Amino acid sequence: MRDHMLQTVLVALDGSACSFTATTLALDWARRFDARLLGLGIVDEPSIHRPEPVPVGGGAYRKARDEARMADAHHRVAGFGAEFRARAAGAGVHAEVLEEQGEPAERIVFEAQRADVVILGRETHFNFETPERRDATLAQVVRSSSRPMVIVPQTLPEGTGVLVAYGGGREAARTLQLFALLGLAAGETLDVVTIHRDPAQARATARAAGDFLSAHHVIHRVHTVGSSAAPAEILLEEVESRRPRLLVMGAHRGHPLRDLFATSVTREVLGSCPVPIFVGA
Repeated sequence: MRDHMLQTVLVALDGSACSFTATTLALDWARRFDARLLGLGIVDEPSIHRPEPVPVGGGAYRKARDEARMADAHHRVAGFGAEFRARAAGAGVHAEVLEEQGEPAERIVFEAQRADVVILGRETHFNFETPERRDATLAQVVRSSSRPMVIVPQTLPEGTGVLVAYGGGREAARTLQLFALLGLAAGETLDVVTIHRDPAQARATARAAGDFLSAHHVIHRVHTVGSSAAPAEILLEEVESRRPRLLVMGAHRGHPLRDLFATSVTREVLGSCPVPIFVGA
């Protein structure tokens, strides 16, 4: 019987450098936890068919152009899937490929229901019409996903252990619980860092997290930082000094009509953190 609950990992494929690195991590987790691995390629049909002014008599040209773009997009997505299968086979991992058509963030959020965790590159490039620019998929998925996510930078630096940013709020507590219950803490040493302007409050919060981890037999150490400085700045300094291979943190979702990244430390940490970040649902 497995000693963890991680059964299925979904990784989004867009052909970018971040997607390649996300796949590297997904393959590692699939092999390490004997989990089912799904690769998701998406044809961004809404972008290809988005409304735009057409000169008189240009309808036929527009139709032919869009059909050519759709064919090219399907061809590229099929190529991402083929590369993914080849990498999985080379790593000794059985993988399945899903090819979907639609708005990328919506498709990822929907297909996430199949999985326990979603792995996504920090920069996403699902809009093939503007490959030099990242799109807004990541922010939309983090805001709406029903599953925890791992957000992966362009490279995977060397590191050991897991750093947990723990502030005691609902998002942080739920994220730590998900991480532990999925069995992702198995074989790891967790460094729990609590930041608060009141050192006594920081210690009390850190102890609560430590008690939870002890109950789940997770090896851990707790650290407190009493400071009124910006939490994101302190957290990034902790990552730099401790050099973990993964950061675990809650993401404040904020109001659904606002930009998540403008209302919390999530924006700064996700944009600058040099290691993958596990973000709870």
